Amino acid sequence: MAFSARCLFLGIFGAAIPLWAGTFVNPILSDGADPWVIFQNGYYYFTDTTGGDVEIRRAPRLAGTNGIGNAVLMTKFFPPAPDNKEVWAPELHVIKGTNYIYYAADDGTNADHRMFAAVQHGQSSTFDFLGKVYDSTTDRWAIDGTVLEADNGALYFIWSGWPADVDGLQNLYIAPMSNPWTISGPRVLLSTPQLSWESWIQEGPEILKRNGKVFLVYAANKSWTDNECLGMLVNSDGNFLNPGSWSKVTQPIMKTFTGTNGSVYGPGHCSMSQSLDGAEDWIFYHAAKTSGAGWSRDVRMQKFTWAANGYPSFALPIPAGIPIDNPSGDDFTAALITSVASNTNNQRVVSARAPLPLLTNKWAIEYSGDFKSWTTISNVLGTQYTAVVIDSRGGSNVFYRVKSLR
Repeated sequence: MAFSARCLFLGIFGAAIPLWAGTFVNPILSDGADPWVIFQNGYYYFTDTTGGDVEIRRAPRLAGTNGIGNAVLMTKFFPPAPDNKEVWAPELHVIKGTNYIYYAADDGTNADHRMFAAVQHGQSSTFDFLGKVYDSTTDRWAIDGTVLEADNGALYFIWSGWPADVDGLQNLYIAPMSNPWTISGPRVLLSTPQLSWESWIQEGPEILKRNGKVFLVYAANKSWTDNECLGMLVNSDGNFLNPGSWSKVTQPIMKTFTGTNGSVYGPGHCSMSQSLDGAEDWIFYHAAKTSGAGWSRDVRMQKFTWAANGYPSFALPIPAGIPIDNPSGDDFTAALITSVASNTNNQRVVSARAPLPLLTNKWAIEYSGDFKSWTTISNVLGTQYTAVVIDSRGGSNVFYRVKSLR
């Protein structure tokens, strides 16, 4: 079977058209909490809370037998003692081309929970421990850390923490970073629970960016009850260290729901990513398995859209067993010539994307002058998601395509 997409020199034509469509049902994982999903180089990487380590899994698509519910284990990172207990809410971030892991852990005493970081060791599947990520002026209880990378490259760390040294109120804090593992300034109180549906807890902050707006989606209320829900803060001016630059949406963006087709209890700690073809946005979250199940939770996912005001619209959580259309591109995503440009030597620089999912051993970039006879200018391994090649051939009537075989 061969798929192709064509590109006229300096002009791209065609669109990806699904060849077949399928459905899936929630939950996608029967056990799990604090799901994190990130897309990198043609694959989705998934991790969640295990309690004792950080497990990074990989899948070529979101749903189905090859989806993140059946993701293949790629690596395990074991935090060094003494802070190797109660390992919570790990995240994998790609910052300036390097992979970092962030996680919360303690020494067996909850009050000692802090945030830690590890970095990928070269091109291997192992990670090296970097140390504690903390504000040295107020080294206090911290969990659920995440990184906000501004459009100008500046880094900020956001986490859930106690205002003092006693368990109770959980606020969201933000601080600047001098590098991906070092906080370089005092923490700033970003948000505190003030509304009845938040109870006394704000945790699990996650960043979503679109069209100049930065959205911070967080989990609110007691995570061991059906009252857990998701809230959201919004920033439009890029002044991230100013609490006044963030506005709080006054109602939960997702909460417990009961309908004629079933119920979803306590939707909480989430992450967001896109479909394989980039056409759809998806949220991944945990929910209680049954009403009153406490921390017995599973992992679910569903599509979200965007409202006219530029805000994300998450709609109602979808009960278990309800068929949901597979994410766009999960069943088929066309190969694509992404760009054709000229360099200083008047050569053509051809950039291409492989078909997704990566179900091929080899794909090729080809050229033609008449759409009839095609010549390969580069063969690429199927495990390589993108490629850039130089075409030094002359001629003004040149066409390019990507061809893959399976």
